[in-house]
Amino acid sequence: MAKHTICHIEWDVTDLARAQGFYEGLFGWNFRSFGETMVVFGVGDQHLGGLMKVDQVNAGNSPSVWIEVENVEDMCSKAVSLGGSIRKGKEPVPGVGFSAIVTDLDGNGVGMVQFAQ
Repeated sequence: MAKHTICHIEWDVTDLARAQGFYEGLFGWNFRSFGETMVVFGVGDQHLGGLMKVDQVNAGNSPSVWIEVENVEDMCSKAVSLGGSIRKGKEPVPGVGFSAIVTDLDGNGVGMVQFAQ
């Protein structure tokens, strides 16, 4: 996948099974478990995104869009230098790599994923 392209879209949901049934029925997506609080989905072998279990869905936070980057830390620094801020710094994502969330000049979250090599 090319860097700086969308690699994951994620919805917050209060009931994983209910949401999975809705999206599976609507789009025919395939689902698989990704830990206790998430299922990921796609079409065939193509990964599209995930459903994340939360206690309450907060308007404006979902869905979240995730962009593939070469280096999460470098991109966080770049976002800050352009006037943005760091909402959630670099964190490991088991079996994937690392992630972080920055905000743009209007406070919109921008998720970034650095895949493990």
